[in-house]
Amino acid sequence: MEKTELTVSMESERLEALRYFLAAKNKRTPQKELQRALEELYETYVPAETRAYLDARCRPDSGRRRRPTGSKAVQTQEEATDGDH
Repeated sequence: MEKTELTVSMESERLEALRYFLAAKNKRTPQKELQRALEELYETYVPAETRAYLDARCRPDSGRRRRPTGSKAVQTQEEATDGDH
């Protein structure tokens, strides 16, 4: 699903203080904290059925053909090599 960027404003001195104390306390950033807060808001206010619907839309189609996994690719390559010997 496509992401949209949000813009918020804050006084630069306050933002610098926030950055300083977030970094000093737990190695976080205002961006990470805002992302976490947005996720909490989403889970709080968007009904579970709607979230499930949107999550299902974001997943790849189960009917699509997928590339073989590494083990199958190796097995196929080994089978081809065994026939040469």
